[in-house]
Amino acid sequence: MNKKLKASAVLLLSSSLLLASSAAAFQDVEPKDAVITKSLHEKGIIQGISKDRFAPKSHLTGAQGVRMVVQALDLKGNSKNFDVKGGAEFWYSESLQIAKDNGIQLPAEFKPNEKLTREEFASILMQGVSATGDYPMIMMYLHMADSEAVNPDYMNSIQALLLTKLTSLDEDGKFNPKSPITRIEAARLVYNAVEYVKKQKDNVIPDIEDGDQLNQVFHQIEKVNDQVNKVILTRANQPHPGYGISVAKVEFQDKTAIVYYNLLSPDPGKFYAQVITDSKTETYVSSKYEVKIKPLKK
Repeated sequence: MNKKLKASAVLLLSSSLLLASSAAAFQDVEPKDAVITKSLHEKGIIQGISKDRFAPKSHLTGAQGVRMVVQALDLKGNSKNFDVKGGAEFWYSESLQIAKDNGIQLPAEFKPNEKLTREEFASILMQGVSATGDYPMIMMYLHMADSEAVNPDYMNSIQALLLTKLTSLDEDGKFNPKSPITRIEAARLVYNAVEYVKKQKDNVIPDIEDGDQLNQVFHQIEKVNDQVNKVILTRANQPHPGYGISVAKVEFQDKTAIVYYNLLSPDPGKFYAQVITDSKTETYVSSKYEVKIKPLKK
């Protein structure tokens, strides 16, 4: 190999190592978690214990957990409740106030500098997700081998974590609710929560004036190609398949496509299996239009 080729090879290898080091962000993080920690670190959501160490297996404190959730989900507080001029008593004071302003209830025995358990962090995180919007969710119970160990106050949050696939049970079917959560476990959950909220931003659950849950409809947008989007309308949690939904028409107003739908009632002379189901229908619109859905007024 001549000198020029050798020098180029060395330069290329050096550049590759530099990129790999930069992508990892923290040298004590497993490769599978490098993207997660790098993304959260760049956004200021997590901090290392040094320039290149994250201490992934160390336990997360209450203050660190609340700050992660507030920062990651970009929750805003009521400025009237926080005296900026007076200064924060502790570095985490503002995060605690923002959590409170968003209705997040902290564990009864919450102490900022003590470890958070997995079930406590699950509760804080899912309350934070709920504060960003009302997202559709199939209501069902997922069995856990250690469900008896769960504090009943936290069961709904844990079930929500599992149903939204923000986390999963271990190989023994356990959630390990009382185990202290590690920094890397919390980072994974927060990262997944942020991605979940991003994906759900186009889902709409309209207000139901008469309070009838049978009329609850939301929609999702799926990209078909650069020119066309598929609009999926879902009538969620119906008592049986007889409660359907159909697209009545689509109107275009400026840059908005309004999809009107009809709610279909069960045929009184037909037998339906009593199975909770989601009724769906779909249509296609140009990707240049913003989509809104409305019931068709008869």
